Amino acid sequence: MSQMDKAIISKVLCGVNVEIFTYPNGEALLRTVDSYPVNGNDWHGPYKDATCAEADFVDRNAPPVITPKDLQRGRLNGTIAHTLEGVEMMLTMDRWTGGSCLTSFIVRPEGQA
Repeated sequence: MSQMDKAIISKVLCGVNVEIFTYPNGEALLRTVDSYPVNGNDWHGPYKDATCAEADFVDRNAPPVITPKDLQRGRLNGTIAHTLEGVEMMLTMDRWTGGSCLTSFIVRPEGQA
């Protein structure tokens, strides 16, 4: 594959440095550049195009939306707790790397968009 047959762009999505590789047919791959764990740096895809790659990454990095019942259940079972900084966080599986992580969340009553 010649240099003219491929294109890599770098940008910041959700506060994370990413690279998007686009094939001549328009399909794309996306990876983070400096995330931890390092498997986050693996290429993901192929996606239909760069726009789809970006949309998938943004969706995977969006904070979870939970109901007040989910919040109460999480507090009881220990998956939601206050950090040392006093911020309430949720233990989840990172949707990009697959690793466990603490993440912020949004509480929204059922039926609200």
